Amino acid sequence: MDLFESLSSVVGGERVATDLETRAGYASDLSLLPPAMPQAVVFPRSSAEVQGLVRWAAATATPLIPVSSGPPRTKGDTLPSRGGVVVDLQGMNRIVHIDRKNRVALVEPGVTFAHLIPRLRDAGLRLNMPLLPRGAKSVLTSALEREPPMCPRYQWDASDPLCCVEVVYGTGELFWTGEAAGPGSLETQWERGGAQKFPLGPHQVDYHRILQGAQGTMGVVTWASIKCEQYPSKDELFLVPGEELGPLIRLAYSLMYRDVGDELFLVNGLDLACMVSEEPTRIRALADASRAWVLLVGLSGYDYLPEERIGYQREGLFELARQEGLGPREGLDGVDGRWLMKMLRGVSPEPYWKGRLKGACQDIFFLAPLDKAPAYLDLACRVLASASFPLADLGVYLQPMVQGTVCHVELSLCHEPLDGALRDRLKAVLDDTARALLEAGAFFSRPYPAWASMVYERQAVYTETLRKIKGIFDPSRILNPGKLCF
Repeated sequence: MDLFESLSSVVGGERVATDLETRAGYASDLSLLPPAMPQAVVFPRSSAEVQGLVRWAAATATPLIPVSSGPPRTKGDTLPSRGGVVVDLQGMNRIVHIDRKNRVALVEPGVTFAHLIPRLRDAGLRLNMPLLPRGAKSVLTSALEREPPMCPRYQWDASDPLCCVEVVYGTGELFWTGEAAGPGSLETQWERGGAQKFPLGPHQVDYHRILQGAQGTMGVVTWASIKCEQYPSKDELFLVPGEELGPLIRLAYSLMYRDVGDELFLVNGLDLACMVSEEPTRIRALADASRAWVLLVGLSGYDYLPEERIGYQREGLFELARQEGLGPREGLDGVDGRWLMKMLRGVSPEPYWKGRLKGACQDIFFLAPLDKAPAYLDLACRVLASASFPLADLGVYLQPMVQGTVCHVELSLCHEPLDGALRDRLKAVLDDTARALLEAGAFFSRPYPAWASMVYERQAVYTETLRKIKGIFDPSRILNPGKLCF
């Protein structure tokens, strides 16, 4: 039996693709990694079919590469490392359940931000979402990847907003985590008041943490419950410009300590310009006109006394900003805060905001205390400057997380689409910058293929422990081999 017939016996021939054109769509992405062609692509529509695929893969020693988001993809984590079959989960796109009372939504992996945001809005809810995601980005994948949400005050744990999941492990076993573990079906749990919101367990193991950041190497997640927040009845966005990071960082800490503001993050002038404009010449002009740094603070009022709630938060913001010699504004360099707030509640318009300046972008991101971010940025700029990378093409995004206890630091290197020697040169620059940051103490909590080896070679005990865990949940080593330290 050939590969097509073998896979057809699991999911049906109409959802198996072995033609070159379809496979080529999964062989490369926007990362600088070399292309790698899969042997086939399958499109399951249910957890049962995913189970069948995993069992088939274990029996035939065939790698499986899960994919949930639509193209273009960017980080190299869905490229086949040694052939295998891509499992495209975009067809599993049901919004299974929305619970406004408990502020949670249960979704399949194919549900995108563009799909879910308006449905939640109709229910009076919103996501604590990352900064301007692509419309085709999977909500479930974003939560599994621990992409930083814009509202640190609503993130109580590093795993938020992910709650419970259904996962097919590499053994072919189906497993429910957290509160969803039972007893009873989902429908039975809903009848009894269950919400699949409590993520811990079952028993004394928090299984969802094993799956987060695993890039599909531990299991294939077929649904997840995602924590939501109430949709504001009134909101305002203030932009606080500054030439130096120090006062803005102190203001950010003060706001988070006093629980003022929902959305709260910092960007440099280039990132802000890319967010609000699509034309490269206009982006460059805005970046040149803007202050070096901008702190964005969103204030929200809800069902009860929204004006009063926003009023006292506005007073607090202005008073704390005054103490640092800063002045919040409702607009900046032609950017209206009301318009920008509306945009931040949705997905990035096309073209995607990070590629608007030059057509392409490569990111380096890591975790560090917010007050340590300036030192890491100075180090990165020195390395990039020594490699003759133009710092005018460097975007910076600082996102406080988990009530401000840590910060996501993201460097975006804007560049023209490259190939050949220029592509290799840029990859070397990225590698040198990541290595310098890592050696200085930056924590790469999401080691994608571009820097995974340099992360794990420094953590021998952790790497060995992770490989033992892999042996438990994927003993045949079929799930996305070649990623992380596997």
